[in-house]
Amino acid sequence: MASERDISKRVESCSSFEFQLRDINTAYGRNKFDENHNKEGIINLATAYNDAVRDLITEKLNQPDFMTWDSTMLPYGDRNGSLRLRKALSGFLSSCSGQKAPETLDPDKFIVLNGVTSALSAMAYVLCDKGDTILTPAPMYGAIPRDLLFQYGAKTFPVYLSSKAELDGREPFELTVPLLESALEKAKQEGHNVRALFLVNPANPNGTVYTKRQVLEYLTFCKRHDLHCVIDEIYAASIFEESVESSSIFTWHSDELPDKTKTHVIWGMAKDFGMPGCPLGVVYTLNPRVLAGLGLVIEFSQVPIFIQIAVAKLLEDKEWLKMYLPTHNKMLMESATIVMETLKELDVPFVKPSAGLFIWADFRKIIRSASKESEKQFAIHCLNHGLAIAPGAAFYYNEFGWIRLVHALPKYKLIKGMKRLKAACASFHTTSKL
Repeated sequence: MASERDISKRVESCSSFEFQLRDINTAYGRNKFDENHNKEGIINLATAYNDAVRDLITEKLNQPDFMTWDSTMLPYGDRNGSLRLRKALSGFLSSCSGQKAPETLDPDKFIVLNGVTSALSAMAYVLCDKGDTILTPAPMYGAIPRDLLFQYGAKTFPVYLSSKAELDGREPFELTVPLLESALEKAKQEGHNVRALFLVNPANPNGTVYTKRQVLEYLTFCKRHDLHCVIDEIYAASIFEESVESSSIFTWHSDELPDKTKTHVIWGMAKDFGMPGCPLGVVYTLNPRVLAGLGLVIEFSQVPIFIQIAVAKLLEDKEWLKMYLPTHNKMLMESATIVMETLKELDVPFVKPSAGLFIWADFRKIIRSASKESEKQFAIHCLNHGLAIAPGAAFYYNEFGWIRLVHALPKYKLIKGMKRLKAACASFHTTSKL
């Protein structure tokens, strides 16, 4: 006789987990825009995919030396990632910010996994017991709670950022140490065992970059409370505002860090190089116990050797990178400008981005009496107008009416998307249905 429960309680619990970005992407996947075959299909401004650079990357990866298979790709490789790749990562991440790292990054301190999602999940395994908690600013990338929870049971505690300037001098969406102190105290009062602070720098969905002074304050806060600090720098090479300086941990000397054994960096190829379909992420840590802990789980997150070799070749080509990185950031500046000009026409306020692939915009003038439900109605309304957007609730934000718009698209597609956005805003009056 069949069991009444043929799957684990863990899976049943995860099945009920709300992940709006996935739901929007599913709707987009049923009706994708195609210039030649489906011009009325949905243009995706919801998923942070760097579509603008696809031709540059495809052209590079189609070069003959990237297409050659040899016998070294067939056996098991170094489980921490090939030494060639780790050396290439060391060289690239030492300089991709435009600032030369003050010390050489040690290739042996890198762990290579199949994407930043796997890297964050693995860090949850190493740093947290089931039920432990990680602080993270909100709005936050919507997959963070899932990545921490699903496999290893770590929880997320949001540190909510105000969209308004505050009397204490805080700028809109500014993370301050008093906010962190307050959130930590509240989490403890609610029974959470807080183990770490998780930051994304440059930030998602804000598109802003923490200053070096701010990062130092956050790291000092972590040291004071004996917390780890995990910093996701997946947009490290996507700072397109020339006046903004990178605060990447790779631009610091390790002796500058308040606690270098509890400061860990994550990076990957998905955003800066538009390659989420070839998932490759890395963790860089100076903590030998964390390295050893990651070594226990990376067998489940291996990157195919041929992808490791291709990425190593790409990152080793310094002449190509001299062309690619400024071209990439020029594209991002141009595409961000197109969206900002449209938002100004619509009288929609926004956070001016200096990095990343998206703009965080306040649609409360369009979405009257903003709530989680009315945000969802507006997102569905946009889908019905051929446009996928990401509502603020998908980023665990407590102020409804904010929307993230991805701008890293080919120019012709983005312009068409902006026309659809204008039409959707002009006609948003009633509830829409899928």
